[in-house]
Amino acid sequence: MAHAELVDEIANELDTWPGVSIERVTEATALVRYEEVMLGVLDRDRHVAELRFSHPEHDELVEHGDAEPDPEEPDVDVVTHGVEGPSDVTAVLELFDRRYRDVRGEEDPYSSQDPA
Repeated sequence: MAHAELVDEIANELDTWPGVSIERVTEATALVRYEEVMLGVLDRDRHVAELRFSHPEHDELVEHGDAEPDPEEPDVDVVTHGVEGPSDVTAVLELFDRRYRDVRGEEDPYSSQDPA
């Protein structure tokens, strides 16, 4: 599966989450929002997801190897995660889930697979 298709797979999954919308900015770039709050950005051309976290969470994610600091702006609280294979799809969805729960004020992870 091509890298861009993996990014599309992430967008398609996120689009099923309650309150989440995918807004195409360009053919390659999509903003991921929960209601009016930005969760992150998906970039098909660069095969990367970018998400903003609080400073302590940002540092924790980078320290544990769950994400990388933004290479263009290492001093901001944005992390990135490349999408090279299926394991990256899972990792990026976990990052979006963490951000989603932060915004919603929830503790438990969200999964479209959970019975409602």
